Amino acid sequence: MDSSPEKFETPLRQQSSSLSDHSIGSNSTFVASPVSSSIRRPVYHRVPSVVEEDVVSSVDGFSHPSRKHGHGLGIANIDVQKRSPTTRVPVGSKASPSTPSSADTLLSPDFAKPAFRSHRKGESGDEREEREYLYELGGSNPDQPFTTTSDRERLHQQSPSALGNGRDLMCKSTKPLATGRSSWLSISILTLSIYSTFFSGFWLFIAIIKPRYSHMIGVPHMTVQTASVLYAAFAKTIELSFVTVFVALIGQILSKRALGERKSMTIAEMSMRSWVLQPGTIIAHWESVRDAAATWLGVIVLIAALMAMLYTTASDALVAPKLKFGKVEDLVMYGKVATSFANTYTIMNRCTTPIPTKDDPVSGGQTCIEIEHSGEAYHNYMQYLGSWGENIGVGNGSTDMAERPAPVGMLYDNTTVKGSWIQVSNMTELSKQWNRTVNNVTMAMPHSGIVKAARDPRNDIKQPQDLSGLGEYHIEASIPSPVVNVLCAELTERDLAPMVYTQWPDYNDTMPNSLTWPNDFNLTLDSPVKTDVDDLFGFSSNQVYPIFPKFPLPYNTVFNNTIGWGPEAVYLLATSPVGSYTLCSIRAALSPDCSTEYHSSGSGGSLNTNCDSNNRLAYGKSNPKAPNGMWDRDWVNVASKWGSALSLNAGITDGKASNARLLTQLIPTENKLEMSLPSISEALAVLAGCTLLLSSLDSPFIHYWNYSPTVNTLAEPQYQGFKATVRTMTYQSGGSQQWQSIFYIVLVLVFIANLCCLIYFLVSGSLVTDFVEPQNLFCLSLLSPPSHALEGACAGGPAREHFSTRWNIKLDRTRDHVWIENNEAHNRGARHYRNNWSGTTQQTEFEMQSPVTRMYSRIRKKRSSLL
Repeated sequence: MDSSPEKFETPLRQQSSSLSDHSIGSNSTFVASPVSSSIRRPVYHRVPSVVEEDVVSSVDGFSHPSRKHGHGLGIANIDVQKRSPTTRVPVGSKASPSTPSSADTLLSPDFAKPAFRSHRKGESGDEREEREYLYELGGSNPDQPFTTTSDRERLHQQSPSALGNGRDLMCKSTKPLATGRSSWLSISILTLSIYSTFFSGFWLFIAIIKPRYSHMIGVPHMTVQTASVLYAAFAKTIELSFVTVFVALIGQILSKRALGERKSMTIAEMSMRSWVLQPGTIIAHWESVRDAAATWLGVIVLIAALMAMLYTTASDALVAPKLKFGKVEDLVMYGKVATSFANTYTIMNRCTTPIPTKDDPVSGGQTCIEIEHSGEAYHNYMQYLGSWGENIGVGNGSTDMAERPAPVGMLYDNTTVKGSWIQVSNMTELSKQWNRTVNNVTMAMPHSGIVKAARDPRNDIKQPQDLSGLGEYHIEASIPSPVVNVLCAELTERDLAPMVYTQWPDYNDTMPNSLTWPNDFNLTLDSPVKTDVDDLFGFSSNQVYPIFPKFPLPYNTVFNNTIGWGPEAVYLLATSPVGSYTLCSIRAALSPDCSTEYHSSGSGGSLNTNCDSNNRLAYGKSNPKAPNGMWDRDWVNVASKWGSALSLNAGITDGKASNARLLTQLIPTENKLEMSLPSISEALAVLAGCTLLLSSLDSPFIHYWNYSPTVNTLAEPQYQGFKATVRTMTYQSGGSQQWQSIFYIVLVLVFIANLCCLIYFLVSGSLVTDFVEPQNLFCLSLLSPPSHALEGACAGGPAREHFSTRWNIKLDRTRDHVWIENNEAHNRGARHYRNNWSGTTQQTEFEMQSPVTRMYSRIRKKRSSLL
């Protein structure tokens, strides 16, 4: 057979036609039906045959002498519509074509192309390689013999061309290989790149500066749910635009590399775009990752795929608003001042009662405030005693005041109060000094006015209810703290004689009672008698000692409320279970030794004192001239109502009040504090704590009244400033946990990648066709010649050796045709491949291999067949 280029080119350019029914014999011929008006797809059937003599076969224009065994593939072309069966005729027969049997299964159109047999008897390695190569180029199965040489000729004459049009081997492209800067593709990619770069940089900027949204998120502005959705949506758009732009960059890099003369691309590199689009393929198709990840481009794409996969998570961790505490801020806060400290009338007016003031103008307010004192004092007292019970149960008793339970309280029913023991004195040394049992304690409570100031709109502090009940804030104010001092000492009857009415020389045996005391008795002290405890309690001409109606019985107490405004303290006389007497003085003041701390949350608040000596916000450090121990005389009026409410004067009628019984049981029996019990001084201080909280409400945030001295109540409250530190919990960007800082790597790398992509597309301008995209690669593959480099990949996909094979994209500018070919073949004989497509040579890839390569190929294939 003639193997000239004309013989090669003719069948590929020939238009497809239908074939009529035919049969095969010794002189068999194919009878073709007239060419149909429309091109139909031929159907090929495998017909086994045996050839007795030497024949010359031709496949795709290549000449190969056949062996005496005469192996080949006989194919009959049958019209798709008619599908006429063919009758098998024995080889060598001269019979004419006969009607075939319809039951012949060998002519089934669905019959699959058989696989190679690994060996053939008497065949050399070169022969085996030639058979495999011809089969790969589209020829017949080397294991199936041809009937005649004309079978193969008819195969090429009747089969359609590689392009499917039967006219031309070359595909004349209708679109240009490269698009200009003004094309829609270039503009859209550049726009997405600008968007992704700008917003990824903006997202990184937000994550670094961590802005707070105190005025943007929360009531009455945007809800946190809406803000979270918006941030997630923006992050998703950044991620999607980044993926789109980066995949386009990969396509440009690989396509331009494959179009070059010195570089090429591999199948593993072609699959890199799916790493970014579908990160799961990194695990599912790890074979491609193994080859491509060894290159710099592969490493960059792997990192980009990981960053794209984690970008939304990084945005949620570092950019999306979350409730968190900000930094501590030093500022000046403002609170309203309406009355002086410990103003009895203001306290009574604040007390709410269902009884109108006009119905009980004299005792209505007093009754209300005494009920309030009673409720608050007993509540605080029970909490304090409960703390003692817990400490005793676990063996945590102590004689050190700093380690004993702290005083507690309650404000507004939702704010717990915790005070401090200050100016602690040693009971043992004090008792030795005065030669009697003496216990002196001072308790500081926080300034309750800070609560209203924190909620004042002028200070612009987001409240928990503004943040769906989830917000918090912490304030430490440099303001004075109200304190109460309780001094208790053991006295004898002789010491108390000048203070007990029944012991006076002019006593007329008229026993006082709660109804007549002290209104019906002349208690004027024209010349008070000196006592042995004047120096201890500070009695003098200005501070006279108290007067009690009588000595109380054991377990009873009497309370001094006989003298009007003037004294600095109120006094309590108690009789212990053993019959000893104890006198206690109770007084209050504003101390500069502490600051007030207020913490508010959705579940409530806490109000504490900070009396540490190193506290920089202690009121004394802000106002060094503030006095310490300036006892307030107005508080005595408040305390007198408090004492009556707690039945501290029930001993006048031997009432045996429960509160008095417990207090007398807490009287120390030794000159030291007991580890398992609080002292009566501590108990009285805790009971009086509620009076300090009520007295400091709406009072000044300084240690004195700086308004008109003639009035102690303002008709219109006035703002007063004070120093404070504020730490608020509001919605803010940034990680809520320390470990989340690792996501900064994601935000930084995505921004850098976006910036590099933007620079690339700005500089490059035009874009070449992205041959890595599946639709472009599919068209390119169908319009390219087959390659021996992908042997075995038709069914199960590429194997390990296929991923590293390098490919180039070739361009025939005279015909506007583009195809893809193996780079190794291009390096050895690119001209032969191009000529092969143009029909000027039929040199095979096997023949173009060097002798060493051919020997290595034979050894590798024989080893594979043995395995």
